[in-house]
Formats: sequence, C-alpha cells, structure tokens
Amino acid sequence: MKLIGKIVAYPILAVNFIISLLMIFSSYGSLAAPSGRWPLASLSGLAFPFLLFAVLMFLVLWLIVWKKAALLPAITVLLCLPALLDCFPVHIFHGETAGKADLTVLTYNTRSFGTAVNKDWSDTNPVLSFAAGTGADILVFQEAATGIVRSASGSGRFGDAYPYCATSDTRHNLAVMSRFPVISDETIAFEGSGNSCQYVRILIGQDTLALYNCHLQSNGLGGDEIAEYQRFIENPTDSTYYDTSKKVLKKLLKSTSARAGQARLVADRARSETARYVIVCGDFNDTPLSYSHRVFDRFMTDTYARTGNGPGITYHEHRLFYRIDHIFCSRNMTAAGSRVDRSISESDHYPVISELNFK
Repeated sequence: MKLIGKIVAYPILAVNFIISLLMIFSSYGSLAAPSGRWPLASLSGLAFPFLLFAVLMFLVLWLIVWKKAALLPAITVLLCLPALLDCFPVHIFHGETAGKADLTVLTYNTRSFGTAVNKDWSDTNPVLSFAAGTGADILVFQEAATGIVRSASGSGRFGDAYPYCATSDTRHNLAVMSRFPVISDETIAFEGSGNSCQYVRILIGQDTLALYNCHLQSNGLGGDEIAEYQRFIENPTDSTYYDTSKKVLKKLLKSTSARAGQARLVADRARSETARYVIVCGDFNDTPLSYSHRVFDRFMTDTYARTGNGPGITYHEHRLFYRIDHIFCSRNMTAAGSRVDRSISESDHYPVISELNFK
C-alpha cells in the first residue's frame, strides 16, 4: 500500500480497533451481574448486532484494500464466535422432526390473545386457534386472556385437544394448556413487581415434568420514550434527545437488575427440582447476551440456540428486533428442532416452538 493510502488507512484501522474492542466487550459483558461494579456491562449485549455489522463491513473493506488489516476484524469475529452463534445460530441439518419428537412446546406472549387487534374474546379467538393448530403438546402463554383459556379447555374442539389447563390471574396473566394431566400449579411472585412466574407440574406417562412459565420484568418504556430514543440513536449529535436517552438508560438498568434477581430466583428452584424433566420458558425480556439468559444457560439447554437457524427474532415492535422469548430444557432432554413462527402478527411477539426428546 502506498504512503498516502496508509495515511488514510491507519485512522480507519484505529476506528476498527475500537469497534472490535466494543464488540468483544458486548460479547462477554453480560457475564457481570447488573448489580455489580459494572452495571452497564449487563446491557452491552444489546449493541452486539450493530457492532457485528460494523466489524463485518470492516472485514470486507480490508479484504478489498489491505488484506493484512483484515486480520483484525477476522480475529474479532473468532473471539466473539460463541456470542455470534448464540445470537445467530446455524443448524441447517436440524430440520423439523414432523411429529416424531417426544414433546412439542410452544411459548407465546399473546398480548391478551391479540384482542387489541381483533377484539375477539371467545374461544374462536384466532391467536388461540393458531396456537392449537401448531400441534404442540403444551401451550405456554404470557399476557394471556385466562378466561378464554379456561373456557376453551373445558369444552369444544380445544377441550378435546387440550383437556388440562392451569391459569395464573396476575397483572400479566399466565396460562398453560396441556394434552397431559396437570398435577399442580402455583404462582411464584416477584417481590416489588407485577411480573411473575407460573409453576406447573405435568404428568407425562410415569414421569413428572416441571414447567416454569416466566414473564420477567418489562422495561417499562412508553412509546414516546422509545421513539425519542430511536431518534437519538439516529442523530447522536442532537442534544435535544440527551435527557430522554438518560431516562431510558436508567429504566433499562433498573429493569435488567430486576430481571437478574427474578432469573436467579427461578433458577434456584429449577436447580433443586425433584421432577425428572424441567422446562423454563416464556418472555424473558432479555436477549441471548444477557445476564438473566446466562443464569439458565449454565445448567440448561437453550433449545433455539442449539437447533434453530438465524436470529429468531421474537419481539418486533417499535423497530426493535430482538429474540427475548426463550425455551430452556433440562440436560436430560435433547432439542430436536426449534423455530420462531412469524405467520401470526396479532401480538408484538412471535411464538417459539421447540420439539424435544427425552433421554
């Protein structure tokens, strides 16, 4: 490379170096608890997709103009490979098992069964019809219309397919519909929060499955706050939005800290579970690169990360696209396939469906 070219390239390489450091930090920052010394580290995973895009652009640039410099983004990607595969798994040979799995589970934040859109509160509700139509053995709902669930499970076509149900009438209603008998259920309340976890024990053959239906702490951001924060991201030099961005950041830090405590509470119970099989699923309000996700990933299997393909975006409103709904299974189960179904749009979430086998 000629001298003039290097004079231009070195400052760009310096920027690349900084972006690479930030990407590495975002890959592993969520290992730190939000209540620790580095609270901002717990939010760093949110920036990972954007930093990854920037590093890949640098890789393409250097391959064209200065091949030696391409080592920097290439090494960065290799160092961040575990985080990359958690966020964007690739399992092209993990096709659907076409009903051959031992158990199929669906988890779905339904936004009150989409009634804000379709206004249908009967058991012909399209969201319920869709969920039942997937053929899943267990339907797990957050922000559910529990009246619809109880009515549907008691009679008619849904009652024949899902004769057992358990509902938790809380601020954010939780519900489970099952083909298998429900032995017991209870609500695990989160102190100081309207969010909660529904604990259901289900009998499958001679074995017991413990199911934790989680709806962890929401970020509590209003539509106006999200809109102004997006404008700040688009125009970071505009000081008009600084106050809003600070307010949003405080809310995010508060909510991620709350989710960390809630995740630890559920994880402690799941670790000491006496049931043979354990599933923890629901709306975590956190991405794969988050502390609350890592709490479960240490002793359970993230079914989508192990068998899914692509980013698996489950939240899709306000131009925010993240996978924040997850299904974890105990290590004595194997994931045969997982997918996010985008064919239904009544809610601000998409459902996650996982096919599991017992060991």
